[in-house]
Amino acid sequence: MQLLTLNFSMYTVGGVWRPMEWSSIGAKLLYSVFSIVIVFSQFFLTITEFLDIIFVVDNIDDFATTTLMFFTMLAVCCKATIVIVRRNEIINMMQLLLKKPNKPQDEIEEAIQTKFEKYIRSRSIRYSFLATGSITGLTVGSVINILHGQLPYRIWLPWDYHIPLIFYTLGIHQMITLIFACIINVGTETLVPGLFLQTCAQLEILENRIQKLIINKTVKYLRHTLATPNKDEMEISDCIHHHLSIYKFAKTVNVIFNEVLFIQFFSSILVLCTSVYYLSTHVNDPFATASLIMYTICMFAQIFVYCWAGNEVILKILKMSYSAFNILQK
Repeated sequence: MQLLTLNFSMYTVGGVWRPMEWSSIGAKLLYSVFSIVIVFSQFFLTITEFLDIIFVVDNIDDFATTTLMFFTMLAVCCKATIVIVRRNEIINMMQLLLKKPNKPQDEIEEAIQTKFEKYIRSRSIRYSFLATGSITGLTVGSVINILHGQLPYRIWLPWDYHIPLIFYTLGIHQMITLIFACIINVGTETLVPGLFLQTCAQLEILENRIQKLIINKTVKYLRHTLATPNKDEMEISDCIHHHLSIYKFAKTVNVIFNEVLFIQFFSSILVLCTSVYYLSTHVNDPFATASLIMYTICMFAQIFVYCWAGNEVILKILKMSYSAFNILQK
């Protein structure tokens, strides 16, 4: 069973995840070139926005609008870099779920795994629709800005970019870069919470195994069938080993994506503060606030999905602990 296929497909479209099943050297080379172009575009826009903040911005409105997009792009650059650099670690982490003791061993466990896969997929699709609405609004606003002779996003370059050919090239580049940035964002914000929910799936599978272990022992006791001590110890040992494996998986997720989580919360909080300030000072300008309102909603959603998924893990741990205690008490 392949896990989180939709989420990794988003990364593939975003240019930061070459499909593992590709074996052609030519295809790998072309995708590597594609990845370099995408990542370079993200860093180029981020750096030029930062230079604009340093050298050009001289009022609070320009500072607010430029820093808003700068911190967003900074987070995207971090996410893209982490996924590309730590590709092998991510693959090894996903392989943990496909090996014993994490791999489902019967129909009930497969049903649990399938239930969580469908749940993650449905949540990912819903979040994608929300992000699509946001990027559509920003793209429409970008086109309008270009038609009025302004770049969609303020940047600083050491040459005159108001020459028509250069201007339109930069404008189109910014729009395309932002679209790919949105794809990378959606991929990360559905993959990482998806990994949290995979932890929940493993905890539920472990709970099922403990319950099945107790039921089997009870049935044997009622039938006056004696189980060998070695077999009992082996079954308990398997449950302990599974629990340790779940802990290892959760810790690996944290180690791989800890920088992403930090920069995401750091940038999202700053972007939220900046966007709310800008909206409050431009209430009477619907054109300036229309696309930003949807963007602000997405920023709230970005923080929410991580907190919600983390809370689901905490609740599942508590539920499993209580269930295991009650089962053992019986």
